[in-house]
Amino acid sequence: MLEIKLFLFKFKNIIIITKSKILKKKIKVKYQIIKRRFEKFIESKFFSQKWFLNNFELFHYYLPKDYDKNFSYLEIGSYEGLSALNILYNYKNSKVTTIDLWDEGNINSESLNVNFNEIEDRFNKNLNGYKYTKIKNDSVIVLRELLKKKIFFDIIYIDGSHNGEDILSDAIESYKILNEEGILIFDDVVNANKNITIQSYVGFEKFCEIYKKKIKVLYLKNIAIIRKIK
Repeated sequence: MLEIKLFLFKFKNIIIITKSKILKKKIKVKYQIIKRRFEKFIESKFFSQKWFLNNFELFHYYLPKDYDKNFSYLEIGSYEGLSALNILYNYKNSKVTTIDLWDEGNINSESLNVNFNEIEDRFNKNLNGYKYTKIKNDSVIVLRELLKKKIFFDIIYIDGSHNGEDILSDAIESYKILNEEGILIFDDVVNANKNITIQSYVGFEKFCEIYKKKIKVLYLKNIAIIRKIK
């Protein structure tokens, strides 16, 4: 049943998914020099997982082309800090904020069999020496506090809980603090996972329904990338 529902989601979005596949192949070579340099740099770091590298080229395609540009970046779910380090290392003038519990999520989320104290310790070591803002708390609580303080961002990366309900709430609250023409990136939204109650693509799809007149879907494959429009 999960596979059938996912197939229907993909079929409904076949045009943008096909275009996204073509784009990913097209840009694969374009950022190889930057990627190899970064891979060399992180050899001395403390990463047990390097999932982010699968989407390295896509990030740099949609990130500012000017590597000296000053922009604000927020990510929800930082784990060992690889995606945040990518921004800090390649964009010296960026302002980076990270949000993570470094603990188990709610009961509806997929459980990870890891020691979160060790994960957070690796995060701290990997980002040591860089200037950034680290917030250890529930993402929705933090996002609402940022809105109260009128703190906005140019790029927001949602990579926390992959439960569709959490993705929807993170996306709604993130949208409120995303600057116009800003980029919102969703990790792992096109998959089926029997270990979660509401599939990730369901949350993403509902978000798109709510904001359909205020967003443009730029990319949809394993990850999704949208732009906030007027």
